[in-house]
Amino acid sequence: MKFSSGWTAGPAFDDQALSVEVAGSVPSAADAQQVAEILFGGGWRVRKQSWTEFEAEHTYARLSMLPLEPVIFTGEIAITGIIELIETFGRIGHRCTIELYDPDSGELLAERPTGPYPSTEPTAGPAR
Repeated sequence: MKFSSGWTAGPAFDDQALSVEVAGSVPSAADAQQVAEILFGGGWRVRKQSWTEFEAEHTYARLSMLPLEPVIFTGEIAITGIIELIETFGRIGHRCTIELYDPDSGELLAERPTGPYPSTEPTAGPAR
């Protein structure tokens, strides 16, 4: 998908919600463009911030994706939207890390690596 500097269709961030600063990474993503495409596919509105950086919004979060190794994101997220963000990546098999910071003090509130969303496929037992 090709993004421009204008927003795609989608819900804007509700900056009135109780939110915290968030940072994280998506180690399984190829680049920031792929993370933007994942979010766009999850119903987010997306725009290009620069040649290699993207911004995405949903009612519960506003994130910037940076083209580092691994791809990182920073921004703000409503407390109630944290699980939704993790599930957006997990539904298509990507894992991410999440760090939440107090917006006033900058203190790290929580840090969590997250795995892919649980598969509904049955798994085989251990080989004998």
